[in-house]
Amino acid sequence: MATTYIALLAGLSLATARRAQPYFPNINEEYTLSRLAVSDHKQPLTKLKVTDNVIKLTRANAWSPSSTYVQALRRQGGAVRVKNGTVNLISVEAGSVFLAPVTVGGQDFKVVIDSGSSDPWLATINFDCISLYDGSDLDESECEFGTPYNSSASSTYRPITDQNFNISYADGEFLTGDMGYENFTMGGISVPHQEFALVDYAAWTGDGYSSGLIGFASRTLTSAYPGNDPTQDRGGQTLMYNPLFVNMYTNQGVAPLFTLAINRDPDYGGVLALGGLPDIPYSPGFASTPIIPVGVNITSGLLVYEFYTINVDGFAFSTNQNAQFNVNNTYVNPRKTSLVANNTQAIVDSGTSLLYADNDTIAGPVAAAFNPPGIWDDYYGVFYVSCDAIPPVFGVAVSGKIFYVNGADMILQSSETECISGVQPSGSGLTILGDVWMKNVLCVFDLGAEMMRFAAREFYGLTAQNKVANT
Repeated sequence: MATTYIALLAGLSLATARRAQPYFPNINEEYTLSRLAVSDHKQPLTKLKVTDNVIKLTRANAWSPSSTYVQALRRQGGAVRVKNGTVNLISVEAGSVFLAPVTVGGQDFKVVIDSGSSDPWLATINFDCISLYDGSDLDESECEFGTPYNSSASSTYRPITDQNFNISYADGEFLTGDMGYENFTMGGISVPHQEFALVDYAAWTGDGYSSGLIGFASRTLTSAYPGNDPTQDRGGQTLMYNPLFVNMYTNQGVAPLFTLAINRDPDYGGVLALGGLPDIPYSPGFASTPIIPVGVNITSGLLVYEFYTINVDGFAFSTNQNAQFNVNNTYVNPRKTSLVANNTQAIVDSGTSLLYADNDTIAGPVAAAFNPPGIWDDYYGVFYVSCDAIPPVFGVAVSGKIFYVNGADMILQSSETECISGVQPSGSGLTILGDVWMKNVLCVFDLGAEMMRFAAREFYGLTAQNKVANT
């Protein structure tokens, strides 16, 4: 999200419906993925300890920042044919936003947690809300922010002169404003003099709760520019600064990792642990795999977003509920079922509801393995399944260990009477491990070692075979 893509040049004609009832955003950019450089000074694996710095997350139904890029990339590949007006189905495509509490200058807010950008930003009092349709002025309430930040009410705010904030998103939303310093407290960790953005001009369709966003990207992808006039900003001229979590582990003694545990309960989003693990049940034994940093580039080649990407050994699925699988490529046991789509790179993204994978080798065969089999709908571009179908055994193998998806997460309700498979075609060669999979694992983002680490979670909270989409 934090981008070198200039906000005021992004195109005011791009329109998107309100996030409370999301529609597929209109996209006029061509996006490509690129491999980013890794650090030459990786640290050893960070020692895992339970931490008290744990944040309870809430969930909001909205176009998550990451899902706009995922769906734009899928649309280019011809896999997305979602039609406006089908709100429930589009909600599945939209993903979720996860909100966390933060205190800034003694004022309390809810902010979106975004793993693909770096900036911390907040909407300010008396900001200008702008229409995405025609650029006209709107009432502040139309942007649907939560409580705005008031710098005049803070004794710790310090402005930064000769800098401005300028950011755009894949769905055409954009924000501009000033840069400043303020005291931040999140998850019990205080960071004094944190640089952040004060948004005073916004083309935005919010969730009605969040006042801004905090980025947790694996590297610095900030959107501060020199000067005070956003119309003069140019791509590639951003000013680098330490984002919030970087300051936590470089200046506040926090271990350089964060852990995400998503809950399938729609009223309880999950937890985000800073510097350690949350105190929740999980199976012993972590699988570790290198983070492969992947960037999203716009037509001009500028980097606008990042994804945490890993190498997947393969995918395990079978109609046999007692199936065993070969996870060792050096020895194949003929009595076990082989993995498919070996050595696939996959994006790990909590902002995407579904698991997207290759249609021929994974999504299609998985849909066919439901009892009764799933049915492809060419109009909407999804596999529908019976809401009371028996799903196949399904798992993702990482570093020699299979992490299975609970059957409760394999069927998502898209309307009062219809359900879809949790595994859908990707398009454009993308493989996305979204919430369908992430609800079943403890995800550790070890930024110091540039590794991702996973542990299986217990099969928790089963009150029904299938859950409502977007939960």
